[in-house]
Amino acid sequence: MTKKNKDGRFEQIGSKIDPAMAEVLNACCDAMGVDIYHLLQWFCYVIVKASAPMHALDPRIQKLMTMLDRDAGWQNAFNLCNPDKLEVAQVVLILEQENHRGVGAVMIDKPWMGQLTHQTECVDDILERVAEVTMSGIYRRLRMMGADLDCNNLSDILLTMLDAQDIANLADQDAAEGPQMGDIAPNGKVVAYGKRTKRKKHFSPDTMPAVTGTLFDDIDHDAPTEPLKEWEGERHDR
Repeated sequence: MTKKNKDGRFEQIGSKIDPAMAEVLNACCDAMGVDIYHLLQWFCYVIVKASAPMHALDPRIQKLMTMLDRDAGWQNAFNLCNPDKLEVAQVVLILEQENHRGVGAVMIDKPWMGQLTHQTECVDDILERVAEVTMSGIYRRLRMMGADLDCNNLSDILLTMLDAQDIANLADQDAAEGPQMGDIAPNGKVVAYGKRTKRKKHFSPDTMPAVTGTLFDDIDHDAPTEPLKEWEGERHDR
């Protein structure tokens, strides 16, 4: 529900919500450091930025454009050293407000019969148009990629590309942490490039070197036999 004030400078927006939800909303505002009044203003602005169609010119924008037309001569602002006559097709304004941080953007459509008629605050439309007229080649490639990715807006294309790059970066990080191709030998040991590996000799029955002595060279056969222990030689019946 909206309600105009007496001088028409603004309209009031009012609504009713559940008391319990009002407490939750107040807690959210306290956490964000904002009050309900400005929170609702920002919510309305987000809706307008996301989905505003072309509409009648805002009186404030009309005033600014009138000043621009008078000061700069809108129809003859510059000629780029070209003898042909130039005309303004569209204007994108970067706006700021007194005592407020940040900026906003408004795109004004081509005048019709010398009158400014329509504007949009939709960031998707503004981004599309600016990219199209300033980087036509890149914009065309992005649009072709968007058709393959089934994306409707330029912002969707860019977000999809960013997500794909994030996934690729994570895959590269995972691959860098694990063993790389060519770094591990078939025996499971790390290959030390530039170092001579130790070879282990393998023999066949024909190439086995002659063995000197016997397998029991450490036994002294001439030593006296040790006496039997008391328990040795006993038989235990079960």
